[in-house]
Amino acid sequence: MTTHYRLLVMILFVAVVGCKKDYPQPVTPQKENKWVVTTIAGGGTAAFKDGSALSANFKSPTGVTIAADGTLFVADFGNHRIREISGGVVSTIAGNDTAGIVNGHGTNAQFESPYHIASDKNGNLYILDQDVTVIRKISFTGDVSVYAGIDQPGFVNGAALTARFQSDANAIIADPSGNIYVGDTFNNSIRKINSEGQVSTFAGMEAEGFRNGDAGTAQFRYPVAIAFDKYGNIFVADEGNFCIRKITADGIVSTFSGSGTGGTADGDHATAQFYFINDMVGDNQGNLYVADDNRVRKITADGTVSTIAGSDAGYQDGDGATARFHGIGGLGIDASGNLYVADIANNRIRKISFQ
Repeated sequence: MTTHYRLLVMILFVAVVGCKKDYPQPVTPQKENKWVVTTIAGGGTAAFKDGSALSANFKSPTGVTIAADGTLFVADFGNHRIREISGGVVSTIAGNDTAGIVNGHGTNAQFESPYHIASDKNGNLYILDQDVTVIRKISFTGDVSVYAGIDQPGFVNGAALTARFQSDANAIIADPSGNIYVGDTFNNSIRKINSEGQVSTFAGMEAEGFRNGDAGTAQFRYPVAIAFDKYGNIFVADEGNFCIRKITADGIVSTFSGSGTGGTADGDHATAQFYFINDMVGDNQGNLYVADDNRVRKITADGTVSTIAGSDAGYQDGDGATARFHGIGGLGIDASGNLYVADIANNRIRKISFQ
């Protein structure tokens, strides 16, 4: 009896387990990640107010940069100030309500129309003032000085404080070695300020045009943004030629992406179009992100372009396809690959994350 009973139990157990194995289990659908846009600072009114991020006010913010510790800095064009966003609070670190070119500490200094901003690994900031031909520096201690250039337009290399740039320079970026690169837009060239304070022409020449090849003889038409990749290549948004150019570490210029005609078409490196580029950043995977009028575009390592957020002008948060911007100025990117957007006409700072 005992043996038969045990055998019967085993048979029933196998049958039950077998049924469980054959019974279809519910499948949880995988979440499809997408680009999502949120507003992280600015109430939308063109004014000046520090304080809680979403109730603070900006007036036409045009540039953003992310420090190594994650602090976000904003070039607040219409308020003549440099603002900081940290811990959900907006504060002013330099400049006041008077436009000018005055050095000094923090809010005692003056800016004309701060347009683009970059940060280096030591916590210093570098600012392009749109109507001024000098490059300003804010040290990590808050002291404002002239880093390069004189208050007179031109095209002169040499010692930083006697070199000349054109007004309306539209690109500035720092490399890991402490060199600063400037998109000297109306000199149609990329200028380099090395860590010893010497200015040279890195690529291009004063005459506008379109020519690939050696950096010293290559031509650009209104370079407006610069980005690096991890291999030491430099990418230039060549706005007047409606394309992205690449400069290798050994100084060879080529066309990386863009057909050369203005438009908003996505596609491969030869057919994609660009319209009105304002800034560009790169991530750790070799992708570039471009602020193109009211859109943020992604360029993969093979030059393929897609739109990740934005379309026509407006204001709307949400997924990338439905989000709206109104005149994108600067872009920033953090260590996690989140993008930060200076949304000029909406007077806000927006964040784009892949989630």
